[in-house]
Amino acid sequence: MNIKTLLLAVFASVFLAACSDGADDEMNHDAPESDEMRTLDVELFTPDHLMSGETVEMTAHVTSNDEDVTEADHVMFEIQDENEETLEEITAEHSENGEYTVEYTFDETGTYTVISHVDAFSLHTMPSSEVIVE
Repeated sequence: MNIKTLLLAVFASVFLAACSDGADDEMNHDAPESDEMRTLDVELFTPDHLMSGETVEMTAHVTSNDEDVTEADHVMFEIQDENEETLEEITAEHSENGEYTVEYTFDETGTYTVISHVDAFSLHTMPSSEVIVE
């Protein structure tokens, strides 16, 4: 047997062994099931209109796989002005039933954007809402 034939046989053996390892794992029906895929949904509650100087409560209701999330990694409300400049970032704490609430006073008239940044289960979402202050 010459050296080329021997190298070809070794290469073919390694190649076939590598291919068969992956196929065996995929067909193993006795392996434990992988973790369930998680969702992260946030319903943001802010007022549509309000008067300047009024303190309002804003709430992010956080759910995952249709269940309330009571221990999110981080929930923060970002308040932006009409020029998309961040005026304030407020960390929210869990109040009840997956709801994270903050209070904020809009001192000046204008249109603001409220963005809730939510991190949980290695996921991030950031729904926003527009608030008009008269």
